Amino acid sequence: MTNEIIREKLSKIERDNTIQNLMAQANARYILFNTAENKDNFPPYTINDDSLNILAFYYLNFGCSFAENENFSEAVEPLEKGASLLEFIHSADANKANTSDYYGLIASLSYYVSFQYSKSFINIKKFRSDSIIAGLIHLFLLRDFKNLTQQISLILVDETYHDGNIAQNQEENDIDGQKKIYEIVIARALDAFIKYFYSGNTELLYNAKSQLRNLKEIAELESDPGIWWVLRLLILIADGFDQASLWNSLRPHFDMDNPQVIGYIESLVYMQPRGIYELFTTQRKSLDKVLHNTDGCIVSIPTSSGKTRIAELSILDCMLKDPNNKVLYVAPFRSLAFEVENSLGPILDNANITVSHLYGGSLYSKLDEKIIEDSNVIIATPEKAKAILRGNEELIEQIRLVIIDEGHLLGPEKRNIINEMFYEELRFYMDQNGGKFLLLSAVLPNSEDLALWLTKSDQTVYKDKWRPSDERLGILEWNGRHVNLNWVSKDVERSSFNNRFIVAEAQPLIGRQTRVRFIPDSKNDAIAATAYKFRTFGSVLIFVGLKASVFVMARSYYSCLGMDPEDHPWKNAADWRAFELACVETYGDIDNPWLHFARKGILCHNADLHSDVRLPLERLMRADKPLVIIATSTLGQGVNLGVSTVIFSTLHQAGSALSPRDFWNIAGRAGRAFVDHEGKILVVLETTGKSQKDVLATTRSIKRKYFDKERIDHAKSGILSSIIELKELAEDQHIDFELLLELITENRMDEIGQEAQAIEDKLGSIDDTLLTLQTLNNKEGEIDLAWTESFFARSLAFIQAENETSISGEEVSEFLQARIRGIVQRVGDDREKWNSIVRSGLPLNTDLVIEERLDAIIDLVQNSFENDSSIIETKIALLSALENILEDLPVLVENGSTVESASKDEIRSKWLNGSPLSEIFPLENAAIIITKLYTFNLPWVLNGIAKKMRILELDVEAETIEELSILVEAGLPSLKKVKIYQAGIRSRSAANELGEEFEDDDWDKSVYSYKRDLIANEEDYKLFATSNTVEWLELLVRVTTRRDIMVKKVPNFTFGEIHMTTSTLIARQINGIQYLMSADLQVIEEVSNETIDFSSVNDIPGIEFIYDDFEERWEMQIHNPYVHIVD
Repeated sequence: MTNEIIREKLSKIERDNTIQNLMAQANARYILFNTAENKDNFPPYTINDDSLNILAFYYLNFGCSFAENENFSEAVEPLEKGASLLEFIHSADANKANTSDYYGLIASLSYYVSFQYSKSFINIKKFRSDSIIAGLIHLFLLRDFKNLTQQISLILVDETYHDGNIAQNQEENDIDGQKKIYEIVIARALDAFIKYFYSGNTELLYNAKSQLRNLKEIAELESDPGIWWVLRLLILIADGFDQASLWNSLRPHFDMDNPQVIGYIESLVYMQPRGIYELFTTQRKSLDKVLHNTDGCIVSIPTSSGKTRIAELSILDCMLKDPNNKVLYVAPFRSLAFEVENSLGPILDNANITVSHLYGGSLYSKLDEKIIEDSNVIIATPEKAKAILRGNEELIEQIRLVIIDEGHLLGPEKRNIINEMFYEELRFYMDQNGGKFLLLSAVLPNSEDLALWLTKSDQTVYKDKWRPSDERLGILEWNGRHVNLNWVSKDVERSSFNNRFIVAEAQPLIGRQTRVRFIPDSKNDAIAATAYKFRTFGSVLIFVGLKASVFVMARSYYSCLGMDPEDHPWKNAADWRAFELACVETYGDIDNPWLHFARKGILCHNADLHSDVRLPLERLMRADKPLVIIATSTLGQGVNLGVSTVIFSTLHQAGSALSPRDFWNIAGRAGRAFVDHEGKILVVLETTGKSQKDVLATTRSIKRKYFDKERIDHAKSGILSSIIELKELAEDQHIDFELLLELITENRMDEIGQEAQAIEDKLGSIDDTLLTLQTLNNKEGEIDLAWTESFFARSLAFIQAENETSISGEEVSEFLQARIRGIVQRVGDDREKWNSIVRSGLPLNTDLVIEERLDAIIDLVQNSFENDSSIIETKIALLSALENILEDLPVLVENGSTVESASKDEIRSKWLNGSPLSEIFPLENAAIIITKLYTFNLPWVLNGIAKKMRILELDVEAETIEELSILVEAGLPSLKKVKIYQAGIRSRSAANELGEEFEDDDWDKSVYSYKRDLIANEEDYKLFATSNTVEWLELLVRVTTRRDIMVKKVPNFTFGEIHMTTSTLIARQINGIQYLMSADLQVIEEVSNETIDFSSVNDIPGIEFIYDDFEERWEMQIHNPYVHIVD
């Protein structure tokens, strides 16, 4: 069929309302099957499964015909529709028929052809494979190449499959020879597919396709439609590799002979337990804009659609252009920064691209300098990135790519305003360097605004709604007696619902009770019961609006587990133990609700979590399968969670309504690639005491505001909104814009009133960045603001002001110019003072106070030299004195760090001595003092002071303060112990103990050298360590080496004249017998009697033996980057 005929026939079906209604019914019924609804409660469906099967194959035929015409872009939709229809009919156990396994196989193959690898993977799990061919394909779609290779090997050495035996066995033993031919050809083809994934050897792929086409012709002649459809789809899968495989999809963009490119691909395809062999549709389509736009790109695609891989490829492209380039990856939260480090590091390492592992919130120390010097990719929060770049001209000049993750995080909140202004600073650097931006987001409806801002064009946007899993939205109604689930459905004539999904059951009266109790008897209990029932689909995330609600909901869920429930079987033992140890050290093992609930599979998360616990907890969430996660919005944006269902217990957050953007940031976690076919999203609606009219009105409001993605609120400049707010406030007091600018220039904002001062406090947080920009553009001479007009004309505030009626872009520019004049008036025109303020990285109002007190601070430090500076008591005394002089700094007061405590001295001493937090937190206000003062704000201030001292050439004093800032942030008594902690011993008490075995060192010894030492000498350190420290050591070794495959070196060997037939051999053990075979399987030789031991390399992908014509021997080669040779 020509494409025109296919389109015409397909359009006819698509326009047929009856057919489309039948499909909608199948979809709606599938929801009810999926939620185990009783068939007696189903609506009166008018569908017939046999008719739907035929309809599905109509769609599949259209899709295959498009693909066979090399028109994969139009093939995808009908293929996916046909596959999903077969899944709707056959995947539910309650509706399976004798032929369902075959239909399931066809659906899974069709998903694969339509590039829906995740759906193919998930769907095939729902069906049995009761034939050899089905079994082989089943393993291929599951990407279980290890077992697939073993099954293929068994077929290869089975003599009944040898060409000469098939015809004879068919005549003598009544064996189906045609079936044997199908099996051996498909086995060889699948083996070629695997080898192509690993090597990119297209010859293997083309030979496999040729054999499959010949086999398809035989099936057609034999009138065998069952196998014919299987072969048709396998051929199209192979054709699809031309577009989607890593080797082919990267070819238009990279030199495929470059060792770094090959190394990058090998790091993906050889990953265990399941490699990455293709790019998602979104990833492939984005590459032209992402890689070839000189000013960058804005990428807006849903959660789980592959943003990280796009970032990887951008980094690879940048480093290939110049190995001296550096990439700055800005992650908005520390938890996301850690996740990105752990994700990118192992993948890029094999491409000789090093990823930084920086620690600390907002300070930049000498410990970081060496790491950054040796790293190609710097991953940091905005605060850390600002600290790194300020005054570091050499590093700034090397940055050619800035990646901003979760780029939609803009708005009127103070932190977002600070970050927006920092991105303006980065924009200046990229303009100077000829660098570019890559901004990533899952929820960014106004991508064009940000593209104009960061890339100078609104055409540099890549948007796509495609995601690897579907979304199912619904309302969870609780009426006080039962839960009803009402799902959004395409079937407009019939509702899709689970009525009475949870029913409150009367409890027997106890003692003198007279009122009958029901369970569940509250909204929280009803939500927990629903989440518990949904556990069969995968992990559930329950969003709560207040941190106090987390444990309330956890107790409700716990009650669903029954009396004395067993501990949850955590599969990832290392991650569970790391969380457990950290939790005990931080909160103790008694009355520790975090650990109490986690042991039962209930993971809780809110703002009270200390980072020592939060990071391993979030790693456990990603790597394992809890029953439920109960969290507020503090569960870091962008942190990948493997949840199948998200339940919103409320649409409010700390008393304020969730924005649609925040809603989808949370809802988008439902349904992960290769985990869920669909993610379920439920919003709770309590209907007790409400009229049906009110319930319907509220339901419509929820669906309109939150379920419609077109209504997601735009990412808006927080600077612009603050300027507008201040301008309108001034107008209310009859202050025109000209007078407002005058008040700003003269620093007289207090004359407007208290409300204006609150806005001024927010805008004051950008003054240090404005001064930085002024310093960069006006390094000497008279004050000159000429640069501001053109620069701010490209600011986000200016761009978005063009769509405002209350302010113009020019007024935004004038406002920012007035702020700069006001800053200069406060600071003066001494360029050395400007540089001191800029380098400190501190807010301007805080910096100016420090400038006034700097002499007194220097005296304190110098006086401390009279004591032994190597002992911790001297450092504690110095810290106490510094706290007294710094306690009223604006940055400490504003951030709530100046908390009083009668135990302040004890807290300080225990913290710097490395005492466990479980001993510190019971002290008055200790948690606030540790989390707000010591681990963030005070180190930031101290680090800024150290930078000022270096400008004054007080290097010894600066080093003392810089060291103190590091010790205060980590809560450890010496640099060596901090380095051990940063090396991966994520326990302060264990790092404290291990540090006693190392000699004191200077700044030069790297964190990595400690890590290498601890791993190499693990057994020696365990001899003296306590049991707790031993466990942390073992965890470090296990996590560091978990990807490694250790093998013995196979010596060079000779092997007869086999090299005349093939130049490549692979070792496999089949049925206990050792074989060597060629890549194309034309040579299969038993070598059990040889003296060479191949046992450690058998069946490990990426190890082969290549014949050296010059040396006339076979030599071992390793392509798998995770394989390491041991003696």
